[in-house]
Amino acid sequence: MGMLLTLLPALGEIDRPIHRRIQARSRILAALFTGLLWLVTAIAALFVLAALFYTGHNVLVSAGGIDIILGGAPTVPANAVSLGQMATRLRLGGVFALVVQFGPAILVLANLRGLFRLYAAGTVFARENAHYVKHMGLWLLAYAVAPFLSVQLLILIDCAVDRAWFHVVEIQALVLGGILLVIAQVMEAGREIEQDRDGFV
Repeated sequence: MGMLLTLLPALGEIDRPIHRRIQARSRILAALFTGLLWLVTAIAALFVLAALFYTGHNVLVSAGGIDIILGGAPTVPANAVSLGQMATRLRLGGVFALVVQFGPAILVLANLRGLFRLYAAGTVFARENAHYVKHMGLWLLAYAVAPFLSVQLLILIDCAVDRAWFHVVEIQALVLGGILLVIAQVMEAGREIEQDRDGFV
């Protein structure tokens, strides 16, 4: 008695109009996230260089944040200091805060780019997809807690300049990071179920 088995190709290998549309849109999004990745990295590098080497008077730093004054020489309020006049240790503290707070955002964008590059290549439900989603979740959680941790550390060693650490965006990042971690677990579980089904004869 013979048995006929019909083997279906993996979803990423099926050539259907909807899959071609997904790939085309994913190529656009991958390019967009690549551009954003380079832009945010360049802005972070510019801020770090300014914190280390800027000597002008148009960037004011206070406990509430940083103000950039366009035009002539500004009047410095009593509760602020010009970045160009800051002590070296405070500048180094600012660089540390910038790296700690920009780093997770850059890595979230890098993982988004990687995920959509996989989609553009036709890889949809592979282990690599879940890997990128999981790491996005982890870096979003890091992004959420980085401002608080960096400010507290800088206060501890008396290098804090900008003490503002709580923003609504941190709450949003915390929630979204947790959701993405759960989605990554669901993707991994679905992948294991698919592998078990494919291995059953």
